[in-house]
Amino acid sequence: MPILAMLVPAIAACFLYTPYWEVSFVAHFDFSPYRSAATTFKILFGDSWQFVWPVIVVAALQAVGAAVIMSAIDRHFRTGNLSLKSIGRLINISVFPIALGIALMSAVSILLRLALFGLVSLVQVVLGAMSASSGAVLAVISAMAVGVFFLHVLVLLPMLMWAPVMFIYGYKFRDAAALSFKMISGKKLLWSLLLPMLICAGLQLLIGFLQVHIAIACAVSFVIFLFTNVYTTVYTMIVFYDISGLDRRDIAPYKRPSVMLASQADAQLAQSEKAEERHEKHVGAKKPKKPSGNKPSQKPRKEDDRVL
Repeated sequence: MPILAMLVPAIAACFLYTPYWEVSFVAHFDFSPYRSAATTFKILFGDSWQFVWPVIVVAALQAVGAAVIMSAIDRHFRTGNLSLKSIGRLINISVFPIALGIALMSAVSILLRLALFGLVSLVQVVLGAMSASSGAVLAVISAMAVGVFFLHVLVLLPMLMWAPVMFIYGYKFRDAAALSFKMISGKKLLWSLLLPMLICAGLQLLIGFLQVHIAIACAVSFVIFLFTNVYTTVYTMIVFYDISGLDRRDIAPYKRPSVMLASQADAQLAQSEKAEERHEKHVGAKKPKKPSGNKPSQKPRKEDDRVL
């Protein structure tokens, strides 16, 4: 079901947007990292961010798909039933908090990419003045891209919790943001989110270096985008319920509680009855026999035949 909800956003994204561009842009330097500032800016932001509208289209479709997935999972966790009935109601429940979260995540992505643009330009100027080799410059740029990507995921982790806090708890945005930071504080959640994203980013970077056919590149982008969005939405709801301690009716002990309680009560009753029977037998075996009502007759003493 989550895959079906994200099919349309993934299809649109593979033609309009390249996932993990904040890392895979390195492949488009073509092993010649000494570029002008204008060229570097175009490479870092790509056509999608420069034209803006492809990003808006993909983000809008992604918000609708994520609203369907999160609301359906929330219903599944609360009731134990997974279905797409009343899909319009599902979208209406959570689409606004999710759209707000995606908009703010996009703003953070732009800021981090601007910071990365400044770092890359600085590295090109400094290492160019030192007459460093192209390979050394490319290695430094790649390391900075990975570092900024790590920071990006670290910043996005609490932002993922904003939407469920808002549409499940009914919090306003500012309260939801504050609670999200408290929820993940001290929790070891970073690597479970970062590792799959690093694998996807590495695959996208490899495709860029190999310079494969455009059809293959689109197919890989489709799979990566689909996996990333399905994984993050499902991951967000599971982590939210685990941290919040909310009951999940989809887990086995909650499916048929009345039957389970009845069977346990019957088993306990049978055990108590057996214990009482064993106790009665044990006590009855040790009871002394009651004497009969007739007293035993005493034999009369024989009188002596002595003659006085």
